[in-house]
Amino acid sequence: MELNFDEKALEALYIMEKTKQNLFLTGKAGTGKSTLLRSFIANTQKNIAVLAPTGVAALNIGGSTIHSFFKIWPKSTEKSIKKEAKMFIGDPMFTELDALVIDEISMVRADLFDFINLYLQIVCENKLPFGGKQMILIGDLFQLPPVVTNEEKAFFREKYPSPYFFSSKVITNGEFSFTFHELEKIYRQRDPFFIDILNTIREDLVDQDTLNQLNEQVVSKEKFRLEPGDMYLAGRNSTVDEINQQMLEQINEEEELFPAIVKGSMAPSYFPTEEKLVLKVWAQVMFVVNDNAGRRANGTIGTVKSISRSSVEVTLFDGETVEVKPYTWRVSQYVYDFDSKKLDSEVMGSFAQIPLKLARACTIHKSQGKTFDKVILDLRGGSFAHGQTYVALSRCKSIKGLKLTTPILLRDIILDKAVLNFMQQFKGKTFERPVEQLPIYAELEKAIKKEKKICILYRGKDFEETEREITPLEMKKIKHQGKVFMGLKAFAHDQDAEKFFEVRRILGIL
Repeated sequence: MELNFDEKALEALYIMEKTKQNLFLTGKAGTGKSTLLRSFIANTQKNIAVLAPTGVAALNIGGSTIHSFFKIWPKSTEKSIKKEAKMFIGDPMFTELDALVIDEISMVRADLFDFINLYLQIVCENKLPFGGKQMILIGDLFQLPPVVTNEEKAFFREKYPSPYFFSSKVITNGEFSFTFHELEKIYRQRDPFFIDILNTIREDLVDQDTLNQLNEQVVSKEKFRLEPGDMYLAGRNSTVDEINQQMLEQINEEEELFPAIVKGSMAPSYFPTEEKLVLKVWAQVMFVVNDNAGRRANGTIGTVKSISRSSVEVTLFDGETVEVKPYTWRVSQYVYDFDSKKLDSEVMGSFAQIPLKLARACTIHKSQGKTFDKVILDLRGGSFAHGQTYVALSRCKSIKGLKLTTPILLRDIILDKAVLNFMQQFKGKTFERPVEQLPIYAELEKAIKKEKKICILYRGKDFEETEREITPLEMKKIKHQGKVFMGLKAFAHDQDAEKFFEVRRILGIL
């Protein structure tokens, strides 16, 4: 899925590629963080390592897990980290690194973040935070939190203010600083009413009146039925497994088994779908990989039309039928290529399987990052984790596609105050690249010299994008409503008058 990146996204790419600034890139669900990251990975000239806290998250970005890259394991201690790091002092895989990218940073624990800092300082023989390497941290802290077991909670209360990465010692002692950058344009939802509800839930600003409006989506037991295209989201694995199995058994067709081909070193926790995938014609399934052509995303749902020995035909809900063949996921480890002087990836293991899952139901946890047209949300028993309700609701494209099995209560909106306090430090503080360095600035200068009519794509204050026919005249700083900005003076042909356009809001020349 390719997005037409807005100004904020382009600013983020500029920081990542053209500067050495540490970056925390965040944004609400559906603002294109993963798409932007994939664009950076595909086009960067930097030596980068791309890491994630879980195996599935690492597979999604074509990277490695933090634990395997640094040889940090659940039982690691500061003493063991120092011992491990000393064995790799001067290793070019670390010393030649330009930037370290960590996706899903919301799930990275404070102690793990400190371990990464310590490791890089030792290996790079550099006492600067993270050995002087640029750190690019990506994720939404209002979504699912780090996992801390009951046995570990006492340890965290004693050693850290919270389990989140921002409570690490390298941050709280003031050594490590970063640019905060928040993406704002939401691509997943288009309905302003639903977006407003999601925003109030995300930041725990929701009131009972808003919940009453949301709870109009509750479906009574008498009217409830699981319809084609519905994705049933629940908090517990047992509920999800039971629904998927029951719905499969109700289909009066032969079962077909697709065994995965697993090679090399690849733990089951990495598997993006079942090792032994059982399908039937008419079964509802979900794609678990993005289509390179951008037609199907991770989360697209369809119905099995036919099954052969080596492929499956799936009819999507827009009527298109596609042939789905086995897909190979690869687990890689980073190595340094002395000839090219670049970090390269070396395949450790692979998992080849039809990239589908039974999709009548899915856990809220595993739904993170996915988009669905129709969602049935089951919060019976209540929400039990920070961000869980927000993650579940924000998977759905519209409120019309949402059904609730039970009303959402105020107590289901769980927000860790540590996250809110941390994020409030940065409200209104984002990096802005000098306008003269924007690509559009040079294009407009050329257009002014030619003195010819052009068509621009302009983003208004309400984020609505319009095409405007103008003849550009000059650029200069102007003051409007107490704000100084670089403006383009131009003749607007639709209004038959000279107007000023804010250069930062000009997305391109068509």
